[in-house]
Amino acid sequence: MQVSAYNSGVVSGDRRPRIPAATMSRPHTADRLIGRPDLLARLRATAGGGLVTLTAPAGYGKTTAAAQWDDDDPRAFAWVRIDDADNDPGHLLAHLAAALGADGDELQGPAPTHPIPAASGLLEDRPTSVVVFDDVQNLSAPEAVAVLRAVIDAAPPTVTTALLGRSLPEVRLARRRLDRDVVEIDAEALRLTDEQAAAILASVHPACDAATTAAVVARCEGWAAGVVLMATAARDGILVDALTRRNPVADYLAQEVLEQLDADTAAFLIESAVLQRFTAQRLDAVLGRNDSEGMLERLTDAGNMVVVPLDPERRWYRHHHLFSDVLRTRLRTTTPDRYRQVASRAVDLLEGVGDIDAALMLALDAGDHARCAALVGRDAVRLCFDGRAGVLARRVALLDERTVAEYPDAAVARAWLGVITADAEAIQRSLLLAHRGDRGRPLADGTPSVKIAAALIGSIVGVGGVRDVIRFADLVRAAGDNLVNPWWGAATVMKGAAESMLGHADRARVLLESALPVIEDLPGFHAVALAHLGLLDLAAGDEDLAIERSYLARKLTDKYELSDVVPMVAVYATAAAVSAHVGDVTSARDSTAITEGLLNRLGPLAARTALLGHGLLAWTAAVIADRDLVRRHLDAAERARVREPDAPALAQRVERVKAMVAGRSSPLTAAELRLLPHLSTHLSLQRIAETLLIGRETAKSQTASIYRKLGVSSRCDAVAEAKRIGLLPD
Repeated sequence: MQVSAYNSGVVSGDRRPRIPAATMSRPHTADRLIGRPDLLARLRATAGGGLVTLTAPAGYGKTTAAAQWDDDDPRAFAWVRIDDADNDPGHLLAHLAAALGADGDELQGPAPTHPIPAASGLLEDRPTSVVVFDDVQNLSAPEAVAVLRAVIDAAPPTVTTALLGRSLPEVRLARRRLDRDVVEIDAEALRLTDEQAAAILASVHPACDAATTAAVVARCEGWAAGVVLMATAARDGILVDALTRRNPVADYLAQEVLEQLDADTAAFLIESAVLQRFTAQRLDAVLGRNDSEGMLERLTDAGNMVVVPLDPERRWYRHHHLFSDVLRTRLRTTTPDRYRQVASRAVDLLEGVGDIDAALMLALDAGDHARCAALVGRDAVRLCFDGRAGVLARRVALLDERTVAEYPDAAVARAWLGVITADAEAIQRSLLLAHRGDRGRPLADGTPSVKIAAALIGSIVGVGGVRDVIRFADLVRAAGDNLVNPWWGAATVMKGAAESMLGHADRARVLLESALPVIEDLPGFHAVALAHLGLLDLAAGDEDLAIERSYLARKLTDKYELSDVVPMVAVYATAAAVSAHVGDVTSARDSTAITEGLLNRLGPLAARTALLGHGLLAWTAAVIADRDLVRRHLDAAERARVREPDAPALAQRVERVKAMVAGRSSPLTAAELRLLPHLSTHLSLQRIAETLLIGRETAKSQTASIYRKLGVSSRCDAVAEAKRIGLLPD
């Protein structure tokens, strides 16, 4: 039987089908193809027969790769492009015979009643060749699949069969894998490299700039059709980030993906785009379904490239980067009420699992301004004081002015950002908006009211001075203890620090130590509490505990990268003073440099903080004998003292530094400062030398130098003078 007989239509008494010539020809490919030498090498290595499978979602270049193989391989190729008609075994058999140009004696007359034996005979005595079955995902009838299996199994060593499709029918690959009689090429192997994708893009859109090329390559994820579609859109002036509505990508999604699905599956695929990453369980919760697992399995098994599994177990999925925005836009514009419903559920889910950034982006996309404000406000304080201020800044920047003006959560969050950056104008403006928008409800972070939130900020900023700090802190503390008020501990730290500045050491110590157990989740406040306790310890003569607490405070700020958070002045200034006290000049200078940077940013805010920082740095400078540094910080401390007249303990420290440097050519050295505290004990000079691990003569020499610098002649007078000028605690 000649090939032409199969193309002559149905004749009288003959039920043989008409086979369109187009389904047997090598497919047309683009003029400019990107070479795939590694892929072609794998395909050409099948010269000894066997089976080749190329399976991948639409647009990955399966047919193009096979066509390049046809061009590159000297063997004869026969193409059988499967359509729905081939689910009739007789039609499939006739299709194959026509493609092979068989004389088909065994198929003369009516279609065979036993097609499998007939199929087995079609490839007998075939010369060296390749038979390509394209679009095999269209073959679903068990009888037709059985014919295909028979053809594959009956192929002699001279014939290689190749199956191309989005998915494969059941052709029993397990045994062939064991016998190494199959070459399997999947989407990963067909995926374009970045260089290949860029080359295709350049062939379509030669004028494409480097930034657009990088964006297209990243979003297409090696998907060849996507590169061409994106290149076409870019060439036509459509921005890469605007590919969400009417454009080649959206059209492809509609025509090649969604229109091929039943209505329920298409709706599932569209609605699933409300989540960036998802499991079946998460989709069930968000979409109100109970069959998401089965839906995902069917979509991926059918070769749908929009849904991408993220793990071998297929627990987690995402959408192809090129389609997620398109699907979400389609959902939002075609069924806005449904979009708001599923988006609200998704925000609840994401917030519940702690993915605040994803929840915020979805709430923004859904236009839920109240939810956006709450999401930004819920962690604002913690982000400020645990080293994630950049996260807060990024979230606040996403909010528009309307949201900040209407929702106190957003306004208070922006005020907190102003606190850590010392932006007085932002603090004032934001708190004013928060009060205007106050509806008397608690804030998202658990703060009982806008009034309490403003009071906590006021206790840190302390515009009215130390006594204002205490007033604001008491207002926060009065809202309840740490069991009901999340900021009781923070306010207690601020009150304790203020009491120490007033000279109420015992009261300050009780407050600060009571706060420590409840502020471990606020590293910034914890570090400030430790620093102030370290200063109290130093003043009380407990040098070891002062060193330990200062070290822990600095360790916390370094661990959480708080060196650019302005309220950490107390921590770094204390670290500088304690380092100088123990003779570690390098560490003292390092902490001094950080403190100076923070003080420069402090500006007119918190005069008490400026007085504390400059006073401690002046003391540090005096100890390490840096005259210029002493003078600079003494002058700055005096200016801060004018603005903060109600901090006697801080003012007294400044006076002691003045006394240290007045009339002396040189302050005590670090070694002399180490020895000085021991002069107030009953230890002999020999025992002091042994304790400090120095020789007795060295100890004697250092003691004499101390007497000379302090202008005294006895051990008792040296101790008294050291206490008077602040080198030793009273």
